[in-house]
Formats: sequence, C-alpha cells, structure tokens
Amino acid sequence: MAALERRLADMQYPFGGAVGFYVDDAEDGTSTRTAHEDMDLVRRTLVGLNGGGQGFLRLYRPRPTAAFSPRDTTLRHYGAAADAMTALGFEPVERRAGGQLAVYDDQALVIDLVAPHDQPRVHVLERFRRFSGAIASALGSLGVDARVGAVEGEYCPGDYSVNGAGRMKLAGVAQRIGRGGYHMGAVVSIVHSTRVKAAVARAYGTLGLPFEPATFGAVSDHVPDVDFKVVRSALRTSVSACVRNH
Repeated sequence: MAALERRLADMQYPFGGAVGFYVDDAEDGTSTRTAHEDMDLVRRTLVGLNGGGQGFLRLYRPRPTAAFSPRDTTLRHYGAAADAMTALGFEPVERRAGGQLAVYDDQALVIDLVAPHDQPRVHVLERFRRFSGAIASALGSLGVDARVGAVEGEYCPGDYSVNGAGRMKLAGVAQRIGRGGYHMGAVVSIVHSTRVKAAVARAYGTLGLPFEPATFGAVSDHVPDVDFKVVRSALRTSVSACVRNH
C-alpha cells in the first residue's frame, strides 16, 4: 500500500521524492572534480535511482567546460570543434541532455537536481516550467528583469531558457529522464566572460551553427556588483522551495 501511495503521489507531483544538498564542493562552491567527473556524477546518480539510490541538489562553480550535445557529436566538424575548445582551455565533454553545445567556466553556476520519481515521464513540461521559473525568481530577487523563454539568436536555444529583459540569455536549462527519476540541469552565467563568449563563437562557427553575440549575457550585465555567494544562496533557496513545495 505504501508503494502504491508513493507511486500515486509521484504521478501528482512533478518533482517526486526528496533530495539532500550536495556538500562535497569547495567552501566557495567551486567543484573539486574535472568536467568529466562532474558529468559522470550526474550519470551514475541518475542510473542509481532505479535501484533505490539517493539523489541530490547541487549548485557549483565548474571547471572550464565545453559540453557537447549528442546532436553536436554527429556534425561533420565536431572533432575540430572539440580540439579548438581544448586549445582554448575548455575540457570537451559529451552531455546526455540539451540540444547544442554549452560552454562555461567558473564565472557561471551549474545547478544539478537529480531526484527519484516513480513516473519520471509524467509532468516533464511542468518540471521545466517550475524549475526555470525558480531560477528567474531568484535572479529577479537580485534586481534582474529575468524572464523564461528563448531570445532570438541565442546559442543553445531552449523554450525554458532564462533571459534578461528579453534581450540576452542568462541561463540554459535541460532535462534528462532515467528509469527511476530525472535530472534537471542549468547553467547560469553570473559574470560576463569574454573568454566564454569567444569560445562559443569559435565552436559554433566551426560546427556551422548560428550564434548572435548580442544575446550572450550574464547576471553582471544587469547587476554590476554581483556576488557569487549571494547569487548561489538565492538560487539554492528558490530551487529548494520549488522542489519542496510542489
């Protein structure tokens, strides 16, 4: 009976079971892992949910990363693009979710929510809506005119991207479904990184993908004196409340 009740509850609630906060990053939130290890942590945790494993919520400052999508790896010049990213100091990795290459460094915050759900394919769009809404709400509390939706010409476009004032992309959001749960992931650009912007232009040019540089933005474009600790705290509070109060 308890299992049936849990299954019915998961069908009703988008975010499923409870998760703990990941605590193995450095004190300032910087990852102590390589980009490959960060990706593998999510993969292993998502697979483990099917056997009763525990999920987590994590917000961290990543190592310089070039996260190629499955679609990117089929493109003719993928190898050249990956080599170019390595030359620029970004570790190429292949992610399991998302439509196009995402490039980021420690001027961004990555959010990973890996959680158990008996019916993970139920409420996929509702999870997107609420998760992106929580990110926009957190940025809004800091003074950003944050909105959910794609900006025309943005790189790695998505219906649930978070933008600033309808002009520039601030965060990309992706979701992957596993047999025992799901992964919601986001990359939030905190400080405008000319290094990342140049890398995106280089990689997208090599891959033959469109990119409008004016749509590349960060929280610092709207709040010049942005503080990572404050942003991380606001995002953790908002996303945690979203998951807890579903």
